[in-house]
Amino acid sequence: MSKPDPAASSRAARPAPQATPACASADAGEALALQTLLGAQQQACAVHWCEQIGSTNAELLARVRGAEPLKKHAGPPQVFLPPSGGLTRNDRFGDANPQLLVAGHQTAGRGRQGRPWVDGAHTSLLASLAWPFAPGTPIAGLSVAVGVWLAQCLRGLGAAEVRLKWPNDVLLQERKLAGVLVELADTQLARWAVIGIGLNLRSPPDLPDAIGLDACHLHQSAPSSPPADSPQGGQENLGAARCFLVSRWDVLRRLMPAMLAGLPIYAQAGFAPWTDAWNQLHAWTGEPVVVLDHGALRQTGQALGVDDSGHLLLQTADGVRRVASGDVSLRRAAVQAGHRPMP
Repeated sequence: MSKPDPAASSRAARPAPQATPACASADAGEALALQTLLGAQQQACAVHWCEQIGSTNAELLARVRGAEPLKKHAGPPQVFLPPSGGLTRNDRFGDANPQLLVAGHQTAGRGRQGRPWVDGAHTSLLASLAWPFAPGTPIAGLSVAVGVWLAQCLRGLGAAEVRLKWPNDVLLQERKLAGVLVELADTQLARWAVIGIGLNLRSPPDLPDAIGLDACHLHQSAPSSPPADSPQGGQENLGAARCFLVSRWDVLRRLMPAMLAGLPIYAQAGFAPWTDAWNQLHAWTGEPVVVLDHGALRQTGQALGVDDSGHLLLQTADGVRRVASGDVSLRRAAVQAGHRPMP
């Protein structure tokens, strides 16, 4: 979870998988199952699982740029799951094909503006999708569109209170549930968008402005054994895991088909097809807000929603202004009066 402020192997051969905890083995199987599911839906995407990594976004950026594999990560051994049948065209980052990397824990996760993204091991969904657009494709508003797909996915799972905060946050009960980070890498073959998603499956105990999906009480009954991504150690954690049915893979099985279907449409039409959906999910419609640029006050006004480019529409004393996301942050105006800030 971002705090305090919300917001490779490329052509080299991969090391052979090493022995991993049972949790990682189960997750590797889930990754293969997801890849198979997507392929059956004509949405080819290589799915990789890694027990621990520095940053899923950084790893994919290095891979699509054709860089050498990142240095060996500290901690438990990592597992990269190649597509069935070994190394194929869809698994080589020199070719323009989508790739999904899912991690159990990040040691150097980050959010917008270089802020750290802190996660509890195996209590979060941490994933990045590398998607190849045609060279030079404009991607303004992409993170705003991803927010729509993520929010709709979570509502479909039963989190009916999920709302969106511009430009890239998902809120639940007025606290931060998830965030999106989009970064670009231009190569001769493609303009790669690396789309990082961090979602709290369980509420971080040390971050009062954050919340997890466990707050929705989505479980229906206690399973006989904890899910693959349950927290490790301690009877208290084990008991909590047994009453929590929504795993990272439950989310990804619903989210990935929506993203893989939406991205080609976005490439042709931009953000416009999702404008109405975003505005219906807007958490702060009509509220007084401030726009901060690296901490400095830039504008004040009333949040109206977004336009067809994903810009924020702000009602000011001088009329309606359009605000591009860039490196700006949005806060409720009450923050300036000394109230506790929103994430």
